[in-house]
Amino acid sequence: MKAAVLRETGKPLVIEEMTTPKPGPGEVLVQTRACGISAINLHIAAGWGYTPDLPFVMGQEASGVVAAIGPEVVGFAVGDRVIPNIFYTCRNCRYCRTGRETLCTDVDGILGVSKRQGAFAEYFVIPARQLFHLPACISFADGGVIADAVVSAVHAVRRRAQLFPGDRVLVLGAGGVGLSVMQAAIAAGASVIVADIADAKLEHARRFGATHAFRADVAEFNEWIKQVTNGEGVDVAFDCHGSAGTLCCAVNALRKTGRLVIIGYTQDTYPLAPQQLTRSELEIVGSRSGGHQDTADAIALVGSPSWRSIVSNTFPLDEINDAFAFMRSGAALGRVVITMD
Repeated sequence: MKAAVLRETGKPLVIEEMTTPKPGPGEVLVQTRACGISAINLHIAAGWGYTPDLPFVMGQEASGVVAAIGPEVVGFAVGDRVIPNIFYTCRNCRYCRTGRETLCTDVDGILGVSKRQGAFAEYFVIPARQLFHLPACISFADGGVIADAVVSAVHAVRRRAQLFPGDRVLVLGAGGVGLSVMQAAIAAGASVIVADIADAKLEHARRFGATHAFRADVAEFNEWIKQVTNGEGVDVAFDCHGSAGTLCCAVNALRKTGRLVIIGYTQDTYPLAPQQLTRSELEIVGSRSGGHQDTADAIALVGSPSWRSIVSNTFPLDEINDAFAFMRSGAALGRVVITMD
């Protein structure tokens, strides 16, 4: 099979031929049809965040068709359209038993991220217990991004934010995850303000239903937030970027008892003022991808009539380095996806 291989960090991926994997007991061989590119992939390629042993095939936002099944597999047949949950969990620890599988104490890898070869390749193998059927109404490109971008948004909005209908929400970062958070929050009954540093992304967010869209890199930002929230601030802020600048904007935008949910991250650190947190009883929580129920919920959300595709650009596998460069440029208005015909 053909695959895009990371052989050295800081260097382009190498397109090469590899042996097609074979499914073992309980495993499924999936023919990849699409795989999104996330910030995690850019981090790994640059040499930080997750650091898998090289050479490594990245790619966790996968969709495809069952090509072969191993012994003991039930519930799937050759030809089925599928997407994965990407965490190889034990299913026995307290986190797995309570729906917090991404915090598993004995996680055995993450598809295309850590230990487990991913889907920037024509085929990948995964345990059947991690697969979900992809409805025919969802394209492979839209299905692939469910596995990370949409699952992360659903987990953050429905599990970590504790949103109520009528809440005011701020989303910092209008990329693929941000657009997904927007739509999940609107589906929960919230009104959404979006902030970014790119005018094109702000206009795109308005088309997705943002009630207001502001540049986050101007001195007037805090004043604008106050103006559109009757002087109170937002109930919940979602930081989809995770830099010192966006964290500062998010904390200052919160009303008393407001909650900041951090989804994205950079290598920045941000000093928090305990006085600000205690006097306003602010809450800051992290949010990491999502578990099996989040995956099922994300599929339902993307399959609903209200969903708008977050996929903005597609590239063939042979042009994956161009796709990475396009992602790094910041020009993408949503998710960039590798497609395979």
